Amino acid sequence: MLAMVFVLFSYIGTEVVSVTAAESENPQRDIPRAARAMVLRLGLFYVLAIMVVVLVVPWTLTAQGGTINASPFVTVFEGAGIPAAAGIMTFVVLTAALSSANTNLYLTTRMMHSLAEHRLAPAWAGRLSTSGVPRNALALSALGMVVAAILSANDSGQAYLVLFGISVFAAIVVWLLILATHASFRATRRKEGLPPSPVQLWAAPVTRSVVAVFLLAVLVSTYFVEGLDPAWQFGLPFFVLLVATYLVMKKTGRCDHLLAETRLPDYEPRATDA
Repeated sequence: MLAMVFVLFSYIGTEVVSVTAAESENPQRDIPRAARAMVLRLGLFYVLAIMVVVLVVPWTLTAQGGTINASPFVTVFEGAGIPAAAGIMTFVVLTAALSSANTNLYLTTRMMHSLAEHRLAPAWAGRLSTSGVPRNALALSALGMVVAAILSANDSGQAYLVLFGISVFAAIVVWLLILATHASFRATRRKEGLPPSPVQLWAAPVTRSVVAVFLLAVLVSTYFVEGLDPAWQFGLPFFVLLVATYLVMKKTGRCDHLLAETRLPDYEPRATDA
């Protein structure tokens, strides 16, 4: 089960493809295209690559050592007679880490700016520079990355486990909320008499239900995995705090403007929709 948690951790951030919809002139066309391309690349560079490793390297060898030289990919490259295999993998790992950091920096900056725009974060976080860059939100997001790096560099590993556990818990909760939003979106469109969305989830709602059950199972299992206690110790109280904050804001009317923005527009069925 620990391996499954690490597998899910590798896919954290894939939901960014939908966040970029606000940057697209034609999201109805671009987002499905980007999602398909993402799935294709994940299948090629993640699934297929691991399949090759499993077929070539005995599983007992992949767990030996704790450095880049013990990587199963290094073993494959060395077996193929490729020199400097460890150096190649070091370059690949660093490139992947920088790419992931860049993606999450964009995501957190975008989210912080959006929260400030909707009066859910300090107004200064939403201010733009003369060139239209949300510098304050960017600086705040970068500061979080610096703090995380300092904690990891000056700790024997406990800080990493805490950050890892919180990240996994948060990611699974976000994915579950996305699935719940999708279900609510479809139900609302049917209730309002709107035609189906032109962008459809394959085999929904079956796939949505299967994924939700799988994510819940992994989330619950983290409670029993040694070393991942922070996922519940920090993640659950923070989630409860978020829910409580939302309920208070909803009761006091501070999020009425958000509910109005997300309400579907009035729609009159046309003959072509029948």
